[in-house]
This record gives sequence, structure tokens and C-alpha cells, in this order.
Amino acid sequence: MLKIYDCIADRHEAWLVVLAGAVCLFASYTAFSLVARARSLDRSARLAWLAAAAATTGGGVWATHFIAMLAYTADVPVGYDLGLTAASVAVAVALAGTGLLAMVVAGAPVLGGAVIGVGVVSMHYLGMAAFEVPAVKLWDPAYVAASVLIGMAGGAGAFAAAGRGPLERPLSVGLLVLTICGLHFTGMAAFSLRADPRIALPDTMIAPDWLAVAVAVVAMLIVGFGLLGAMIDERLARRNATEAERLRRHVVELEATKRDLQATTEQLQAALQAAAAGSEAKTQFLATMSHELRTPLNAVIGFAEMMNREIYGPHGDPRYAEFARTIVSSGQHLLDLINDVLDVSGLDAGRLELQETDIDVGELVDGALRMLEGQADQAGLRLEAEVPANLPALSADARRLRQVLLNLVSNALKFTPEGGRVTVSAAVDSAGLTVSVADTGIGIAAEDVPRALEPFEQVDSRLSRRYQGSGLGLPLSRQLVELHGGTLSIESAVGTGTTVTVTLPPGRLRPRATAA
Repeated sequence: MLKIYDCIADRHEAWLVVLAGAVCLFASYTAFSLVARARSLDRSARLAWLAAAAATTGGGVWATHFIAMLAYTADVPVGYDLGLTAASVAVAVALAGTGLLAMVVAGAPVLGGAVIGVGVVSMHYLGMAAFEVPAVKLWDPAYVAASVLIGMAGGAGAFAAAGRGPLERPLSVGLLVLTICGLHFTGMAAFSLRADPRIALPDTMIAPDWLAVAVAVVAMLIVGFGLLGAMIDERLARRNATEAERLRRHVVELEATKRDLQATTEQLQAALQAAAAGSEAKTQFLATMSHELRTPLNAVIGFAEMMNREIYGPHGDPRYAEFARTIVSSGQHLLDLINDVLDVSGLDAGRLELQETDIDVGELVDGALRMLEGQADQAGLRLEAEVPANLPALSADARRLRQVLLNLVSNALKFTPEGGRVTVSAAVDSAGLTVSVADTGIGIAAEDVPRALEPFEQVDSRLSRRYQGSGLGLPLSRQLVELHGGTLSIESAVGTGTTVTVTLPPGRLRPRATAA
């Protein structure tokens, strides 16, 4: 050890020794950074990064050795053989690449580190062979063997420590720096010169100190660029890993949301199926009960009409006739209500089918108004029709359209004060056939129109509360019109009156000659 210390202290310039150590430190750290990045990449990218690491390791080790050689103070002029110097660089890079392949690809860090140590030893002694002086070179075999052992053992230990915990990078870098510097100065301690003036030197030589500075600058630039690239790449890798983790968490959240939505969808489907089953059961119940409800009502109404007409003779008391008329009126009202409920149920279930024929619109309107004349007279209202005689025939269900007209005119009569007027008009234009029922009644506020078209809804106005009703007339009429492919609209103003317009499409119009 004293011989090595004396060699460094007496035979080397201190600032160049420090410079060599700095270059070695930069090269070692950059090499391990590049190796760490290469481990995380696929095969093709890994080989590229390992090549960069081999160039950095070999070039950095060579630069360290060359600067330290220039730091060596000889008592005679010195020079350097170009061929051997170039060979030392090539050997350093090649063996560094071989060792890195064994470490990263083959998974043998100890073997890879030993190969790199052999590369450092080979580069050192080739560089020493390139050292030309007018003297004889003498070697101490023990120190030469020690330098070889330091190179192989230190290289194996440095690369075996890589990946061994949070301090693996500083430990590996430190071991590699000690290995390179220890090998070099042990080898230099084994070296001595004996002057021989018979040995000639080349005519041109570069001053060792300026050559050392130039080599150091170039080496530090190469290593610095490599280190910068490694740091940038490692930062990008960390950012990519963070982004990948964020995306993974986002995917997990989306998958959880998807599962929740699927569960909710299944629950809603089950609820819809249950609701559909309940609706089907309701429809089936109403269809089944229609006969049971209509049969006794028909009997009640029929026998009450016989009593009212006194078919089998007078009652003897005029009050019996009034009772019979009440029974007939109440029974007919109840039968109409049941028919409306059944019609609405059939429309909701899609079971109501149209019985279409070609009908005369004028006769349809006249027939409906004749049925309601008595109601209009009793309420003190004028009931008018404005239907042109030349209207084309209409392909539709006559009974259902009559039901629509009766509902609309009945509503108009119900909500028009005494002395008012209800007018039914019809016309043909580009939109098709329009039938309007206009009254001079109490009217409906604009915000209440949608409610009036909903089943079982009634507009809460002062006059309407005087009359009873199920609230099915307008909704049922709209559904029947829509079943024909038409539309029903309402225009109204409070205190002025209401106009309900039914529009049937042009496709339902037929030449008048075919009207039934």
C-alpha cells in the first residue's frame, strides 16, 4: 500500500489525478443509469441502451486511464503509440458490452462484472504498452497480479450489488470507481523505468497536460450527455409509470361503474318486467270483467226503460216514472264510464283495432249532433254544424270517430254557460281533413292544457266543479285520433272559449263516390 501511495504522491500530478477520478465517477454513474433503464425495456430497445452503456463504460474507463497516464511524471520525454491506444479503447468498449449482456440479458451479474473487470485490465495494459519512453519498462509481477485480481473481483462485486435495495446505485458506483482507480494505480506501482538513450521517440509529441485537458473535456461531454439522457429518460419513465397507474385506477373505477350500471339495468329490467306483467294482468282483468259489468247494467237500464215507458200499464204514482228515469240515466252514465275505461285500457295495451270503412263526414257530424240536441236544448245552448257538402269520403272507424265527436261536443256543452254556442266545422287542406269543435265557454289556461289531455285529470276551474266526470274524454279522444294517424290539438283562452281540432292525414281521404 505504501508503494502505491508513494507512486501516486511522488510520480503523479495531483490535479490530473482528481480529474481522472471525476471522469471515472461520471462514467460509472452514467453506466449504471443506462443499465437500469435497459432492464425495463423490451429486447430491441434494451440492446440499444446496452450499447450506449457499453460505449459510456468503456470510453469513461479509457479516459480515466489515459488522464491518469498523462498525470504520471516521467524523468524522460514520453509519447503514445496511436495503434495501441486505439486498440485499448476498442477492447474496453467490447468487453464492457459483453459483460453488460451477460449481466442484463443472461441474468449473470457476477460473471458480467468479472468480464468488465477483465476489460478494464486489458485496456490498462494495452495503454501501458502504448506508453513510449526512451527507457526500458520494468514490471513487478506481484503488483501486476494484484491489479488483475482487483479488476475482476471489484467488477464482479460492483455489478452484483446492482438491484440490491435503495442504496444499490451509490454502492455499485462507488465499488466500480474504487475498482478502476485501484487497478490503475496498483498497475502503475508495478511499473518502473530504466533510462536507455538508445531508444528513439517520435519527432512530434503533444504536451501531456494539454492532451489530458482535451481528453477530459471530450470524455466529460460524452459522459455528461449520456448522464443527461439517462436522467431525462428515467424521469419520463417515472412519469409514464405514474400515468399508467392513474389510467389503471381510472379503468378500475370505470369497470366498477360499469358493474354498478349493469346491476342497476338488471334491476330496472326486472322492475319493468314486473310492471309489464302487472299491466298485462290489469288489462286481462278488465277484459274479463267487461262482460260481467255490462250484463247487469244492460239489464238494469233495459228494465228501467220499460218501467219509464209504462209498457205494462201506468205505475199509479208519478214518482215511479221519475225514479225510472233516474235509474236509466245513472245506469247509462255508469255504462259509458266503464266503456271509456275499457277503451283506454285497450289502447294502452295496444289491443284496440280499427274497423275501417269509407264514411261520409257530413253524415257522421249530423248523427253525432242529433244525439246531443237534447243536452244542448236543456242547457240553453246553440249547437251548429258548418260542414261543406262536397267533402271527400274518409277511410276510418266510424264508431270510434263518432265516439271522438261525442266526447268533444259533450265537453263543449258541459263547460259552456247558458246562452253560449258550440260549433262543429270541417275542411280539407294540404294537411288533410280537419274537424274542429269550438265553444264560447269558460276556456282553459295555457298551462292547464297538458293536464287536460292526461287520463283522469280534470282542470280545476270554478264552473267545471259543477259537473262530474272521469277525465277520460279528451285523453281517450286523442288516443283514438292518433290510432288513425292523426293529431288532436287544443287552443283556448280563459273566459273566451276553446277550440279542439282533429286533423286526419291526407292518406285517409277517398273519392266521394265510394262513401258509405
